[in-house]
Amino acid sequence: MSHKFNQYRQLLNSSLDHAVDYLESLPERPIDKQSNSESLRKAIGGTLPITGTAPDQVIQKLVTDVEEGLIGSGGPRYFGYAIGGSFPVALAADWLVSAWDQNVPYYVSSPATSIVEETAAEWMLDLLHLPKTAGVGFTSGAQEAIYTALITARNSLLEKAGWDVAANGLYGAPRIHVVMSDQIHSTIKRALSMIGIGLKDIKTIPTDQNLRIIPDTLPAILAECDGPTLVCAQAGCIDSGAFDPFDEIASSIEAHPNAWLHVDGAIGLWSAASDTQKHLLKGIEKADSWDTDGHKWFNMPYDSGMVIVKDASLLAKAMGGNNMGDYLTDAIAKPDRNAINFGISASRRARGVPVYATIKSLGKEGIQAHLDNCCTLAKRMADKLRNVDGITILNDVVSNRFSAQFGKGDDAFRDQLTARIVYQLQQDGFCYPSTSGYKGLKTMLFSVLSCHTTAQDIDASAEKIIEIYHMELEKIQEEHTQSDATLCS
Repeated sequence: MSHKFNQYRQLLNSSLDHAVDYLESLPERPIDKQSNSESLRKAIGGTLPITGTAPDQVIQKLVTDVEEGLIGSGGPRYFGYAIGGSFPVALAADWLVSAWDQNVPYYVSSPATSIVEETAAEWMLDLLHLPKTAGVGFTSGAQEAIYTALITARNSLLEKAGWDVAANGLYGAPRIHVVMSDQIHSTIKRALSMIGIGLKDIKTIPTDQNLRIIPDTLPAILAECDGPTLVCAQAGCIDSGAFDPFDEIASSIEAHPNAWLHVDGAIGLWSAASDTQKHLLKGIEKADSWDTDGHKWFNMPYDSGMVIVKDASLLAKAMGGNNMGDYLTDAIAKPDRNAINFGISASRRARGVPVYATIKSLGKEGIQAHLDNCCTLAKRMADKLRNVDGITILNDVVSNRFSAQFGKGDDAFRDQLTARIVYQLQQDGFCYPSTSGYKGLKTMLFSVLSCHTTAQDIDASAEKIIEIYHMELEKIQEEHTQSDATLCS
């Protein structure tokens, strides 16, 4: 027999060298090299290869061709959107996942990684102070986790209303009322539109200046919902880091005969693992389901998300239970963890392995230190910026993120100046915030999520932000002066 297993070592060693070179370059390289799609297509694209190329040449060419188009989001001064870095142990474990190449949804196809994921799930519930009865599924990210949780919510709410979705589909089913914050993340709406609930009749709950649900308004809204009702709240609002008042929300829902509370914790659910932050999530254990991302604040490599449902049997039932092909009957019948009962994927890699390795390596104390450090650094940046005349921090900085606006004057002027400053920061490449919206205002969104960010990174980035603020303010004032002069001439 002719086996080719001896070909892996040279290629993997080559990949290792390239990967480490890239990782070690992150503190100094520009975060965005400003390549364009045309040049990238010219380097990477082309016609379908007819003849092959030596594998080592392919790896070398791949590294060369993608270099200019990589965003340094794993670096210490990437503060945009909600993208974290990677703990070294998580990345190392993820490489093993690729090498082992196990299909984890069925225990029989990978007993060891099934038990690793089972253990990681148990540790997560302990870490986040969620019910031990919950089912945990490892997903591609929060979007898939939300999708999975809301399918479970939909089926469970309709079953309680006397409708079996699996048997009857959705034609003729009772309508599900949806109640959510006016600041809910778009992934919730995207999931609803995919699972047949729809967006037309969503009832929104108003939020305060920190983008937190105003709980006094919820009872009246729920009183209008006379059938199955899905309520969605947030742990860690994208624009402010705010946490909804879960205790009060849960109390209002308890009076409803058929309601389900889902908490989108893509970023902020991890605060439950910190003794200094967990008060922000008081009452969150009363929800029926949760989602979170590993590749945001928990610093897992992509892809890594988690869906958690308080009643694991409801999750398993919504995912199809034992409704599998005959060739899988024996596999599903085994009394072991079959991950297919906890998610939509019938084939996937062992995403829980990096989670296991990281919890094992850092322990609760190390994880808490990371979470608390990010919050400390976000507050440090906010304090430095708010002390500059004309820079406004729009929210109370309770977690790892905040929104800021630049300049004085009307909304249009501040929106324009803020957008220009963020654009120039991204072009400069030293640090990378992003833009967002805050109750209709154009803002700079600043997130601290990476385990690699230090106080020195914050201080240097603050200097850069302030420098570009003054430069752009001067430019825009000159432009307005010239425009006024032209109009008067």
